[in-house]
Amino acid sequence: MTTDLRLVAGLMSCLLCPGAQAADVKAGKMAAQTHCIQCHAAHDWDGEDASSLESLIRDIAAGKVKHKQKITLSDADIANIAAYWGQGRD
Repeated sequence: MTTDLRLVAGLMSCLLCPGAQAADVKAGKMAAQTHCIQCHAAHDWDGEDASSLESLIRDIAAGKVKHKQKITLSDADIANIAAYWGQGRD
């Protein structure tokens, strides 16, 4: 019984954790249009999956990868843009 309660508590904490929520493709499209559309389009990332795009965008935002200009994005914006671009549609 104790193991079951721990499992339920663990699952509930994952559901309530903001980072555990799925990325929002619609919000990603809006964020990409606001922050990225000047130089990038979704089809620029054809063949890339959302997780690799998210990692790349995080590295750019952190200054680890050279980029034309400094970008400042929230964690949610990064995940959402990656989800939008990762689906491969404009």
